[in-house]
Amino acid sequence: MKKTSFISRRTTHAIRVGYVDTDKAQVVHHSAYFRFLEAARVEFWRSGGLDYRKFEEDTGLGLPVVEAKQRYRKAARFDDLLTIETWVSEASRASIWVDAKISRGAETIHESSIRLACISFAEQALRKIPDAVLAASLEKGWDV
Repeated sequence: MKKTSFISRRTTHAIRVGYVDTDKAQVVHHSAYFRFLEAARVEFWRSGGLDYRKFEEDTGLGLPVVEAKQRYRKAARFDDLLTIETWVSEASRASIWVDAKISRGAETIHESSIRLACISFAEQALRKIPDAVLAASLEKGWDV
């Protein structure tokens, strides 16, 4: 595997836990974290100049999740205000790892590492991660 040399951009995205995200005890259901992380990831790219919806429409490419690692440290609850810090930890020709830390105040409650692959919708085949995605994810001067 080729070594990579880059510095990831980092962004934060705030979200308030809705009642719909919780179970009967008002604890966030584990599946809701995927939605929180996806919202933060889309905003991460948007803040870097990439409109993900337009990217899919214009290129016919998508970045589906192909692997996910999550660590639940503490429970989030209904009405908590959470902050999601997002960055890229690894990038290769056809995949990118987007990491995140979810905090409630100063306390880290969740950590994740999600691998996205680039695919062509029409051909259902792997494609190279487009430069536009890397440019929106990484600081200038990246080498992937």
